[in-house]
Amino acid sequence: MSLWSRFPFVRITLAMASGILLARYYAEWDGLASGMLAGGVLTYVLLMILIPLAQRRSWSPIVGMFGLVSVFIMGYLRFEVSDIRRDPNHLMQLNAPLVAYEAIALEDAVAKAQRSSVIVKVSRIQVQNTWYQAQGKVCLLYPQDTAQHLRYGDVVLVKGSPTVVPPAKNPYEFDYAAFLGLSQVYHQHFLKAHELAVVGHRPPSLIQSWSFKVLRYCQSLLSQYIHSSAARAVVQALVLGQKNDLTPEVWSAYSGTGTMHVLAVSGLHVGILYWLLGIFLGLLRRLPYIRWLSPIFSVGILWFYAFVTGLSPSVLRATLMFTLLLLAPMLSRQSNIYNTLAASAFLLLFWNPRWLFSVSFQLSYLAVLGIVYLQPRIYSWLLIRHPLLNKLWIWTSVSLAAQIATSPISLYYFHQIPTYFIVANWIVVPAALLILCLGLLFLTTGCWPVLIGMIGWILEKVVGGVNAFVAAIQALPCSIIDNIYLGVAALLLLYSFLLSWLLFWHTRRMRYGVTASVVIVMLSVHIAYNNLIQQSQRQVVFYSIGRHQVAAFVKGHQGVLCTDGHFKDLPDKYAYHVQPSQVALGISSAVHYTFDEAAQAPDFPLRTWQGLQIAIWQGKRFVFVNKVSQLPPYLATKVHTDFLVVEDNVSETLLPILDRFTFDMLVIGASNTARIAKQLQSEAREYGLYSHSLRQEGALVISCQIISML
Repeated sequence: MSLWSRFPFVRITLAMASGILLARYYAEWDGLASGMLAGGVLTYVLLMILIPLAQRRSWSPIVGMFGLVSVFIMGYLRFEVSDIRRDPNHLMQLNAPLVAYEAIALEDAVAKAQRSSVIVKVSRIQVQNTWYQAQGKVCLLYPQDTAQHLRYGDVVLVKGSPTVVPPAKNPYEFDYAAFLGLSQVYHQHFLKAHELAVVGHRPPSLIQSWSFKVLRYCQSLLSQYIHSSAARAVVQALVLGQKNDLTPEVWSAYSGTGTMHVLAVSGLHVGILYWLLGIFLGLLRRLPYIRWLSPIFSVGILWFYAFVTGLSPSVLRATLMFTLLLLAPMLSRQSNIYNTLAASAFLLLFWNPRWLFSVSFQLSYLAVLGIVYLQPRIYSWLLIRHPLLNKLWIWTSVSLAAQIATSPISLYYFHQIPTYFIVANWIVVPAALLILCLGLLFLTTGCWPVLIGMIGWILEKVVGGVNAFVAAIQALPCSIIDNIYLGVAALLLLYSFLLSWLLFWHTRRMRYGVTASVVIVMLSVHIAYNNLIQQSQRQVVFYSIGRHQVAAFVKGHQGVLCTDGHFKDLPDKYAYHVQPSQVALGISSAVHYTFDEAAQAPDFPLRTWQGLQIAIWQGKRFVFVNKVSQLPPYLATKVHTDFLVVEDNVSETLLPILDRFTFDMLVIGASNTARIAKQLQSEAREYGLYSHSLRQEGALVISCQIISML
């Protein structure tokens, strides 16, 4: 038997995942795929029937290939069929604006800085005076101070019409529309307090409804007995999987030290519970029928924990995996961890193919694979007989294994590496075990006020100490290496190198070593080529950030960011809208000016003339008309420029601008209102002029040779 044949579910799951990937990016072949699936399944069945049993072994590769192709096509079609936008009653299929709609809350509302948000499922819509059946999910955002605090199952009546969630408008910006699309949420609706009313309660699932009730009860206990908001937020995240109350400081501290995984209830937490159950049931091993009862009892406890945490996808993944591990011995089958992982992934992806593109899904499976394969091999490097030091080396080997497996994809998504993650995990992971045990004990002693009060006090002190430790690690010099950009090609090359190197390590076959060497050379060439491209880049980026004027002038690895005065005091907006593109462009040295400061800077070619701000950058002339410069008086001749940038609603129509300027392209800034931006662009089209509205069309990237629009 070959090594590959020992992992049938790995092959099947990879085939299905490949089909889902193809469907995500090429969704127009569903008709052809249906025919191919029918033909593939029919061929597979005929081969199994017609081939004699004695000859079936020799035909096995061909039969297996037909089976895998069928699974591949099934993955493609499963993704297509699961898309609710295909339904003719979906909101995406409607053209008329809605007067109102009725919907059911699919979760408890989450309170944010100024607004509360909740995902609702539409059941009926009102168009003019008639109600129609409809479907679709909408993200509602309404003022936090309103009396309405929606809970799972609440039926709401909403006035107005939702809008499609806009895609990312700036280069490399986090795509919130794609993120919501993983949950098949394609619309959002910003509401005022009077536009929302609760008219009933009709939970879509009684199991989910009871799960939320238990979760709320647990949260009320934590609020009653744990008084520190920071400690309570960490306990809620670590024990219940509710991260909504974590402050930005706590987020930053845990993510910057490589310990954020302890705050996401997933495989680590379910694994700890699985380990604790193993210890408890080990004490009862002499009881009759314990061999059969212990797996059933353990599975029940694991699923009850998933129930308490709100049946979140991450907990469901881990619970399903451990369920398969527990039930395999009952079926008298040898449990193979790789097949078990693949089987759990197959079932989850069949249930929801979009989970394949979830960051948490990818990270959790890669981390578990890294721990399962790499941790025993890393642990074998050192033989430590001292019990305490041996435990420390176990934690270190686990952290190293998980970090090696997840580092490439973490760089791809988060662009940073924590440097003290090993030291941090020495304390935080054992502390997470203690906190989880105390938290579960806390939640099960709610009937004894004195006992629960004592446990709550201990829990608060332990979490406070862990928070202080994590903050201290983050404060160390060079605690994080950030601003690292990794593209898709580099990500694939990194994992190709890692896989080929592990195969070489495992088999000692030279061809895998040669493959690893070739891949690392390709990666080096790719990095060097990108660096050369970045050194020669000359471009201007006009960002689309509502109510703000933001432009970046890029030359090689240096950049100058010019903004309005208010934007300079908004670091969160800079980090969300601008910084990703700065990292991707490889800008290592950046200067931030307001436009007024840039006009006074001797090292930047922007000056004020006749009340206009004019910049000449790499042979291109840019004239900025904003509330500071205003429209200039009429001159003897019109001012000509390559790019005329109009900001701050300086003119509601195009005619006063055309009387003063000639230009190759009109850039309508994002600081203009939507009405004025639309009016200016409409008039520009009537006159046959090139224009680009940042508010409507997204960012504009201008190079010396090419103009590209996002």
